[in-house]
Amino acid sequence: MRRRQYLGAGAAGLVSALAGCSGLSGMLGPSGEWKLRAMPADPEATKHTCELGESFVANHPDLETVLSRAADGERGTWSEPVYLGAEAGNELGADLAAHCGDGFRGVYFYGDGSYFVSLADRNPGNGKGHDSGSHEH
Repeated sequence: MRRRQYLGAGAAGLVSALAGCSGLSGMLGPSGEWKLRAMPADPEATKHTCELGESFVANHPDLETVLSRAADGERGTWSEPVYLGAEAGNELGADLAAHCGDGFRGVYFYGDGSYFVSLADRNPGNGKGHDSGSHEH
């Protein structure tokens, strides 16, 4: 049963293939377009995995922030989120899709931990995101 909860959380995880978006990365208040968060995961929750190396995470400080917050958290509990503007969220999603494979959904490994990561479009109908709600891994 727990495995299903973690797989469900993984399905509620990170953005799938996003293309051609770029912009400045940064943390915004709750008015941001994207909500980024992470939680510790069972490393065997799914066969789909992706290794997030130090340099990849260092290039995405907001991702580094939520992974750091999740490192001290409990499985099944999301970290405090970081809010991203439309362009920054699109850029992070595109970079993750390129790094981990198009349509990747699964467990992300970083440092000594394993995590589910969620990047959800908070305003899908505004024409700035990808107009399909939450694209999550």
